[in-house]
Amino acid sequence: MLRVERDGDVVTLTIDRPERRNALDGPLWSALKEAADQVAADPPRAVIVTGSAGHFCAGMDLKMDNPLVARLVPAVTAKDEDALRALIVELKGVVDAIASIPAPVVAAVEGACAGGGLEVALACDMRIAGDGSFFSLPETHIGMVPDVGGTVRVSRLVGAGRATELILSGRRLDATEAKEWGLVNRVVPAGTALESARAFVQELRAAGPACTRHILEVLRQVPAPTFAQETEAGVRALTSGEAVEGAMAFVEKRPPKWLA
Repeated sequence: MLRVERDGDVVTLTIDRPERRNALDGPLWSALKEAADQVAADPPRAVIVTGSAGHFCAGMDLKMDNPLVARLVPAVTAKDEDALRALIVELKGVVDAIASIPAPVVAAVEGACAGGGLEVALACDMRIAGDGSFFSLPETHIGMVPDVGGTVRVSRLVGAGRATELILSGRRLDATEAKEWGLVNRVVPAGTALESARAFVQELRAAGPACTRHILEVLRQVPAPTFAQETEAGVRALTSGEAVEGAMAFVEKRPPKWLA
């Protein structure tokens, strides 16, 4: 579930699925989109996105009880590019809705921030990380592309070389390294990311609300063709056959057997 709490002029969105380290399923993606749209319609001074029970978000839930996986599997099997493209664009619309909220959006990260979870965090304007948190885009390990904004947004934050290393290796960055790379803004003691984010957004009140919105409009500009290219890369990866082997290997807890 997603908890939406408004305290004065600050809204906090909490991904709350602790039994699966807040992994995203269909209902959670829908709830994030609905919440982002509602917040945008009545914007606060700031928004905080966080997770419950010591984790931000472990990424997409790949188990078959996730309705999105139930849609994904037959589309991959049939190599139905239109269905796969529609699904990627749908999920990209969720993170784009977060990225479009007309107020500063801050991710307060503890524990796992991986895959789709990192893509949600990257859609935020700033990231505050608890010491002990980690960041990764492991999609290539199961034959997929970080195609919900991750490829584009991470490269814009850390540069093409480091983005290539992070994505192709699937490695984890700890909080300190993530800050050194420019992936996060601040590292705070473990367990205090949310508290620190709440204090931080109060600092942002020094800027006028209108100029804040206009500045964000400029800073958030990203060429649309780059995102379209990312979507196509995701479709091609999903129809290559690697995603089937990658998902099976993940479920069976073994290394994938790539064809080449």
